[in-house]
Amino acid sequence: MQLTDEIRHFIASPVMIIVGSRDAANCPSIGRAVGARAAREDCAEVVLSAWQWPETAANLIANGQAAITFARPSDYVSYQIKGNVTLRAAGPEDLELSALYRAAVLEMFSELGLAAELVRPWLVDRDPVVASLKVRELYIQTPGPKAGTAIRAETR
Repeated sequence: MQLTDEIRHFIASPVMIIVGSRDAANCPSIGRAVGARAAREDCAEVVLSAWQWPETAANLIANGQAAITFARPSDYVSYQIKGNVTLRAAGPEDLELSALYRAAVLEMFSELGLAAELVRPWLVDRDPVVASLKVRELYIQTPGPKAGTAIRAETR
């Protein structure tokens, strides 16, 4: 499934990023990502701290399944992508992406009136890894009548 241009730009903007995973017993675990990009039309990548979110990282390694939600705090426009994930160590480009994201998110929350000391605890980049997700499903998750609506594959 391909990401639309709108969603590709959206996930790369300063939005909250929640990586959902599950263990072998289907118990859920989440982690917050600290940067995202559309690597290809059918692939999104997020940077997360394996140190801060060890259960999530372990689940991604164990079963390769994830649901990643991107939500803009100013208006709650949200999308969720689901698919197969591979995990790799973060490289220099990933670290730069994460640094830019963290600065942009701090600025965005400051403009919304939230103090930086409340946001910094989930902007951790210790032991960074990159989860590359091949998009299988895509959903609108913005609260309201369309929440949970699947976005169908685009033909280009």
